Amino acid sequence: MQYICAVNTSDMTPLLQEMLAEMRKHLSVEDIRAGLPEGNVQSSDISPLYGEWSSLRKTEARQLERIAELDADIQHMEPWGDYPMARVDQLAQRSQSLLFWRCSRVQYDAHYRQWKEDYQAELVAERNGQCYFVTVTPQGVSFVLPEAHQEQVAPSPVSTLITLQTKAKDSLKQIRIQMGDFSLQHYREVEAALHLTNTLRLPRRRRWLDKIILLFQWWGHKKDKHKN
Repeated sequence: MQYICAVNTSDMTPLLQEMLAEMRKHLSVEDIRAGLPEGNVQSSDISPLYGEWSSLRKTEARQLERIAELDADIQHMEPWGDYPMARVDQLAQRSQSLLFWRCSRVQYDAHYRQWKEDYQAELVAERNGQCYFVTVTPQGVSFVLPEAHQEQVAPSPVSTLITLQTKAKDSLKQIRIQMGDFSLQHYREVEAALHLTNTLRLPRRRRWLDKIILLFQWWGHKKDKHKN
């Protein structure tokens, strides 16, 4: 049984080394100075720990991906701000389509009257010489505005997207707290499984910094003694 466990651990060595390095990033100087629980486990106990850590990492990756997607949507939707997206559903119920467009101010001014008459064009915002507008046309009608670029926007106003992103960031904070707690609890166990000890090293303070600290301590002690 011990041989099988040793083989399993050997097979997992690169994975556990990577896991240990990742766990180290979630430990603070205060955690290390306070001391971590000692790990004295058999190799067979490591696989479940690795599985739990992998699950935490996957959850973190999903949250990071979600935050990035929402950030892109926010940046893309920003010119339209809190445009009433409920209008999209209202128009759909009336067999109408709402499309989003962008073009230069010069192009918009040149074609506005025609676009207004043919496609019910409505200017929403202008940013850095670019006009952002919408059109309303019957569903199924296919058309192109050669001088404008059609935008694919998120089906939510900016305020909703920001709220969703805030929740995603809060979830990310929580999962990283869990990763920190896990690292604190199991770091030494993974060390033991890899037959390692004391892989955590605190940075040495510079001598001049130590001297300054001692000087302030001496000065504070002297002031206290003078008061007494």
